[in-house]
Amino acid sequence: MKNMKIKQRPEESVRKDAKTLEVKKIVPVEERFHPKRVVVAILFVAITTIFACAYAWMGRLASGGILCEALIIVPACLIFVAYLLHERKSKRLWYEDTDYVSLIVLYAVANGLLFAGSILTPAWLAPVMLSVFIITPFRDRTLSLVAAIIAVSAYSFGSGVNGRTVCLYLCEIVIAVMLSELIFEAAKGQRAILFVLIVAVQMVLPVAGRYFEELAIKSDEIIYAALLAVVTAAFAVILLPVVNTRVNSEKIYRYQTIIDNDYPLIGDIRLFSADEYERARKLSVLALLAAQEIGADPYLAAAGGLYYRVGLIRGDKEIDCAMDIAAENGFPEKLTAILYEYQGLIRRPTSKESAIVHMCDSVMRKMDAISKQGNQMDSGWNKQMLIYQTFNDLSLSGIYDDSGISINQFLRIRNVLVKEL
Repeated sequence: MKNMKIKQRPEESVRKDAKTLEVKKIVPVEERFHPKRVVVAILFVAITTIFACAYAWMGRLASGGILCEALIIVPACLIFVAYLLHERKSKRLWYEDTDYVSLIVLYAVANGLLFAGSILTPAWLAPVMLSVFIITPFRDRTLSLVAAIIAVSAYSFGSGVNGRTVCLYLCEIVIAVMLSELIFEAAKGQRAILFVLIVAVQMVLPVAGRYFEELAIKSDEIIYAALLAVVTAAFAVILLPVVNTRVNSEKIYRYQTIIDNDYPLIGDIRLFSADEYERARKLSVLALLAAQEIGADPYLAAAGGLYYRVGLIRGDKEIDCAMDIAAENGFPEKLTAILYEYQGLIRRPTSKESAIVHMCDSVMRKMDAISKQGNQMDSGWNKQMLIYQTFNDLSLSGIYDDSGISINQFLRIRNVLVKEL
């Protein structure tokens, strides 16, 4: 590339700084204190406690019953909050930088719907599945499952429902959480099938559970169950994807902002080198297409590709400089991790998106090297062979062992690059 000479750091020097760099640049970002998260954690416990007390009041429980319910529900809430914070710190949440506002809003709405259902419908027809669908756009199966169980447990204890009905609720919770994942990833044609499936499940389960109480099935009960089933399926198939998009907009908007051409840091890259800017854009597009191919986060991959070599604009210590730039611009933690894993010098890629960016960059570096030697690679066959050889070398190196990339996904990414380059 013109106007630019990349100086490689000796590997020993890079690894020598690894421990210091990780402590100073990475850990504070992951463990930073966020007041909103504390408020949301308190609200989660408060909302559950308020609804539990309301159910207890409706069920006319004695003070001893209310106390015992609190002894069950409150510790469960506290453990849920602790697990939520642990998942974020361990980088297993869909979006660690979220302040959990979306979770608490969804949880409050789900509890409100369940409470309204407890007033308007008999226990066997409570809108449990519909309430669970409302929680699931937070996109973490374990957290959605546990939050739903806590909410339904508060309802069950206060309302005094029997064991059979509780088992019915548990079945509805598990089924709703699993179906939500299918709905989020389903095409429009597949959603029609899921609509029919949800109607069938939501209608059959309550009626079958009711049979164990009355040892008979009444026609009006079937009608009521059918109405609830249609409403639940309509929400799940039609409105749930919309809610999911809305919840995800927090993350999407943030990444869209930092990859937009008007973002100041992109101007700095363009000012540093027009060639480097063009390369960064090309790497960003390749990473985005590859991420879409395997179902990874395309926005994170695009941002990772765009800023993968951003440290070059400040000096020879690319990773150190990249960490400074990431901190100054408040980059999301997953994006910061991709920059930290630059070329696998300090740490191997630990996410699919980081592995994708590394693959794309490796192929582009090979092509850049050949281009500098005067071979313009006019033959598409030569490009294909180069990509195949590069991927073969990467596979043998084991550099993606910690990224979660499967063999099938690895090959699909290779095919995307063969097609696009």
